[in-house]
Amino acid sequence: MTEEDLYHFLEEHGDNRVRGELLAFWGRHPNVKFGESAICYALDFSKSDVEKALKTLVATGLVNTHIYKEVTLYSLTTNEERRRLVVGLGALSWDRLQLMLKRMERSARVVKCYYGEDGS
Repeated sequence: MTEEDLYHFLEEHGDNRVRGELLAFWGRHPNVKFGESAICYALDFSKSDVEKALKTLVATGLVNTHIYKEVTLYSLTTNEERRRLVVGLGALSWDRLQLMLKRMERSARVVKCYYGEDGS
């Protein structure tokens, strides 16, 4: 897989900074289950931002949920094809990941300027 493959995957599934950072986080820790508060602490995002991102990643099948003693834990999907891409993101250096995220943000700003806020 190339960096361009990873960029397109990130563009599709990590289309904002929180989801992008979450995917890279799971790429670095593919076999661990985390609670929401641990994720917020590790990535330094607000609880509401993390909740929204997790909800989206669970809905797309990239993240699984587990209930342990009435606490919801989250882990990377067991789907090998999707895991491979996420682990690839986790293998990127911090600098490379930041460049990809900035590239996506610039692209999103261009679309908003060209098409308007709603993208139409």
